[in-house]
Amino acid sequence: MGIAYFPEIYPDELIYSVLARYYVQSGYPAYIFCAEDVFADKKVRPDMEFLNVMRLEVLEALCKKKSMAELVGKHTMFPYYARFLPYERRKRAFEALCSMGGNYNNLLAIPKQKNGEHRYLRYCPLCTEEDRTFYGESYWHRIHQLAGVEICPVHGCKLLNSSVIISGKASPNLVTAEQEIKEMDIIYGNEIEKQLAGYVGAVFQSDMDMGNSVAVGQFLHSEMSGTEYLSVRGEQRNIQKFYDDFMVFYKELPEQRLGELWQIQKVFNNYRLNCFEVCQIAMFLNVPIEKLCSMELPDRTQEQLFDDKIKELHKQGLKYPEIAKRLNASYNVVKPVGGGKYGKYSYRKETRQKCGAKPKDWKQIDRESLPLVKDAVRQLWGSGDQRPHRVTEFAVCKLLGYPDKRLELMPLCKAEVSEYQESQEQYWARELIWAVHKIQKEGKALNWKQVRILTNMRKDNVLSCLPYLKVIAEPALYDKVQALL
Repeated sequence: MGIAYFPEIYPDELIYSVLARYYVQSGYPAYIFCAEDVFADKKVRPDMEFLNVMRLEVLEALCKKKSMAELVGKHTMFPYYARFLPYERRKRAFEALCSMGGNYNNLLAIPKQKNGEHRYLRYCPLCTEEDRTFYGESYWHRIHQLAGVEICPVHGCKLLNSSVIISGKASPNLVTAEQEIKEMDIIYGNEIEKQLAGYVGAVFQSDMDMGNSVAVGQFLHSEMSGTEYLSVRGEQRNIQKFYDDFMVFYKELPEQRLGELWQIQKVFNNYRLNCFEVCQIAMFLNVPIEKLCSMELPDRTQEQLFDDKIKELHKQGLKYPEIAKRLNASYNVVKPVGGGKYGKYSYRKETRQKCGAKPKDWKQIDRESLPLVKDAVRQLWGSGDQRPHRVTEFAVCKLLGYPDKRLELMPLCKAEVSEYQESQEQYWARELIWAVHKIQKEGKALNWKQVRILTNMRKDNVLSCLPYLKVIAEPALYDKVQALL
């Protein structure tokens, strides 16, 4: 078959929409005849967000003015589901789509639908009017199909559902927007909805840097530099403060898709790569759209800059207590950094020995390190206001910047850590006490949701730690925790 006529591809148009217009305008008596001419498998269900394996003649018609890479990048939903993927995974998904082979769905960050929930092709009534004015017909836009975005990024009015199901069971068909669009009600969203929709839409339509290997979680963490959401040295996130402010900032959103603290944590830890969620966090942090679309990490981290400042001030003659006061930091952080015993960046450079390295006096090192280890143990254990952490040799070494097995050479320090070691269940009991006190101190209702947000514990975790909680907690607090279950 030769393609005598094929419609022009409109800006931001889904490939599905182009094929639907071809089907209607070519005068086929039934869909099945069109499917035989268009798809390699006539029984396949047309993919509305991406593309199916097509016959060579159709592919050639599509690629007359655009390359396959342009079709994938500008006329499928690939940029929305792939922009923040790790480099190798993004590359494989792109190659799978361009070759129309491979299971790209398993590679892309496509949100799962709730049971029984369907997504439909959507449209903006104002965009529809403009399309009919400029092109003489409407068509299916990609920018109206962004999962999580409920209003038009261009006009700020509510997007309307058609009856064409994107996900779920439906008979194979090609349906044009012009056939489907009937309702034209114009309802505008609120200001934060408009702002977020515009931000997400602009990110989606920006060119993708396919070679960018920066992890989005690291990038967002770097964008918190200098804010109250990072510790003064920059290595610790105040995620609870971030979450509280984030929820206030987006309180006018009709539906909060990123409403749990653990969900935000997973974005920063590169476990959630959803474009909408990344954009939500980036907009809250005032990250420019251009910067988010070409992510780069700073040459020096906040941690390195903080350490450099300590060394510089110490060289100027300032004592560590003065430096701590000037930098609004803890003396227990400043002193180890200045002494080269905290982190990767040593203040005192070791000189090379002409006759080989002298053997280290581990007994002396053990004695000198004991105060630092005790302080690290206290920091990890936590106080009433500080979140507790499990005290382990690994955690202490990480906090002090020691190699993993360093305490094996320091029996005094090792014994100090051993006194505070506990089982996972014992730690959960302490964490529960901290969470209950924090919730009550902040005047919030003590319920399972609040405990879950703070601890990320499951109910079976709580059940397993109840015997230890009964021993260390006040009876009233123990009863309150039991009541939550």
